[in-house]
Amino acid sequence: MHVGWISRLGELQDGAAFDAELLRERVAGRLHFAPRFRQRVVSTPLGEPVWADDPSFRIERHLRVVDDDPLTEAELQRLSDDFISAPLDRRRPLWEIVVVPRLAGRGAALLGKVHHAMVDGIAAVELGMLLFDIAPDAAQPEPVDWVPEHLASPIKLAATSVGDAALDQFRSAGRLAAMGMRPRQTLRVAESMRRAAISLADDALNPAPGSYLNAEIDERRTLVTGSVSFERLRRLKDHADAKLNDIVLAISSGALRRLAGICEEPPGPLRAMVPVSVRGDGDNGAEGNRITFAFLDLPVAEPDPARRLALVCESTAELKLSGRTAGSDVILRSVVGQLPAPLKERIARFAASPRLYNLTISNVPGPQRALYAAGARVESIHPVIPLSDSHALALGVLSYGDRLTIAAHANPGALPEAAELPWLFEQATQELEHAVGLHSRRSDGGDDFERRRPQGRERRPGPGDGRRSKLRLG
Repeated sequence: MHVGWISRLGELQDGAAFDAELLRERVAGRLHFAPRFRQRVVSTPLGEPVWADDPSFRIERHLRVVDDDPLTEAELQRLSDDFISAPLDRRRPLWEIVVVPRLAGRGAALLGKVHHAMVDGIAAVELGMLLFDIAPDAAQPEPVDWVPEHLASPIKLAATSVGDAALDQFRSAGRLAAMGMRPRQTLRVAESMRRAAISLADDALNPAPGSYLNAEIDERRTLVTGSVSFERLRRLKDHADAKLNDIVLAISSGALRRLAGICEEPPGPLRAMVPVSVRGDGDNGAEGNRITFAFLDLPVAEPDPARRLALVCESTAELKLSGRTAGSDVILRSVVGQLPAPLKERIARFAASPRLYNLTISNVPGPQRALYAAGARVESIHPVIPLSDSHALALGVLSYGDRLTIAAHANPGALPEAAELPWLFEQATQELEHAVGLHSRRSDGGDDFERRRPQGRERRPGPGDGRRSKLRLG
């Protein structure tokens, strides 16, 4: 359940080698801006976990450097796959960064992961400021002394967890009391909660369609990456009179339709879980997870690209008008959040099951200006979106600079065909452009989507082997 990123760095302006130790010093000098990064999860006698300072925290355990010879593309792919496949050590703060200071082609690479309990997608981008600068010659931060707080006794930890729960209940009661002073707002929130509850019940009673994407998965992970220019998507958005997010969902639906064909599966409908940020203006600097979720039926079965886009626009418009996301947030925080830990765990496992959705599609707005890491320009950032049990694929979309980066996080044993997704996204983009009467203007004369394929992955036998294609990763 970690989110993460894979970043490519360009060469330094003076041609010098990337200084990994300088990067480590910069991160260490900024940790006081994010106290959670020096805290670990501690269990309490009542079962409710709390955050506590890690007395044995050392930056070297969380920011590691690969000292091997310059890595080839295949070696970097294997390293990144192994990195995102490994769970974080829950005995320590739940984050890790790996620096690859030398690539065989050019530049360097950064791999990062942070547990979803610490951050959501928006917070992960903001916390990336620990790592990135907005100028190549950014000043070195002044070191700040840090002394970990003494770990409380089990009795005090239990009292803290009870106090935190009581405080949350008090805040929830306070919000409800405040709404009681504003009848119109109270009625709107109550109606949103009612509709959200009906929607959640409907989603639970009407399971997601059966899909080859919901196979049993093992611990292995792979990330297949690509990107597309913003200008190309803006022209498509303007020409089709649609929102950018709807364009992304329509292109995703087209790519998934083509993926089903490669897998020799019927292109049936799919239900996507789409994380929705509920951060207000006062939450921008808040730690933790401030998202709720929405379920959207993707029109993968529709053969006409223009009609697929129209169906996506209808679904997202209905979702916004319904108020279900706001109501879901209130239900999660004010109702589910107050339940005992065993019940919360059961609800969390049910909410992450293939009964509710087939795959995750997460679209996170990233920085539009250039970023730097220890003087090297960040050329790309590809997001890693968590895979839940029995979910073989998650799609992450992140904007950076003048491009939209797309990353398919997959289990290679259950879905080796995920290696084709960058090319399938390109094909789906082209067919949507032609369907709305717009012809692609690719500046390089080739595919706009870059294509990085995992190397040397063999697929384990799985369900439906007799009907699947013979394609293998690498």
